[in-house]
Amino acid sequence: MHHDRVRGESVQRFLRPGETTLESDGALPYASHYLVHPVLSDVIGRANPAYLQRIDRVNIAGYGRPWREAETEAIPERVQMLCVLKADVESFGNLMRSHTDAPVRKAIEDTLKRWTESALITDPRGGDSFVIVHDDPVALAQMARQTMDDVYQAPGHPRLRVALHHGEVRIQEREGTPAGVIAGGEAILCAARVEPHVEPGQIWATQEFREQLAERPSLWRTRAVPAPDGGERFNVKKEGGTEPDLWVRLYRLEL
Repeated sequence: MHHDRVRGESVQRFLRPGETTLESDGALPYASHYLVHPVLSDVIGRANPAYLQRIDRVNIAGYGRPWREAETEAIPERVQMLCVLKADVESFGNLMRSHTDAPVRKAIEDTLKRWTESALITDPRGGDSFVIVHDDPVALAQMARQTMDDVYQAPGHPRLRVALHHGEVRIQEREGTPAGVIAGGEAILCAARVEPHVEPGQIWATQEFREQLAERPSLWRTRAVPAPDGGERFNVKKEGGTEPDLWVRLYRLEL
């Protein structure tokens, strides 16, 4: 199960063909849950009748569908005003179809290990995108540039789209993770909605991030990005859904 930072809930995510392999001893890849295909229920039920009495009647298996766990004690959360980076590889599906995605996944993994040591939270997603949370806008902008340059060196020269925002981030306390894990928040949602609008190979920031950046000395410059209609604001709400409008001013970061 994967925690969707935008929706703020656990959703099902299944490994795609070729995304990982069996261990040398034949063991299954690690996962928080293993789902059994219904066609096997009768076979398992004959060998273990109790299995049929414990079938989940709440959750429906399906990629992206929500997953509801049994009622447990609420996990402590805190809300902080922080800077957020959301990055995604352009046309990653084409790389997967051509079986050239593995070097790109490795490049992302390596660059995050190399450059994000000072980040509060680094959250890779599915190998083709990632989120970084930081309290320093200048450091986060630099991470955006460094990771973009590193990933571009992978075969095929893949380009990242990078969105930067500043706002509320919800963080859950988890044992073994001193900084906690991302549980959602306005900043996570906004960065996720802005990122698809960014031109590949560029770094765009919202007005809120730009204001934070201006408060600290740096060589970064910002240039306003006009909206498709020629106006000053983008409506970055997700198309085809029931989300309310989300209007933002966007700026391209340049050195």
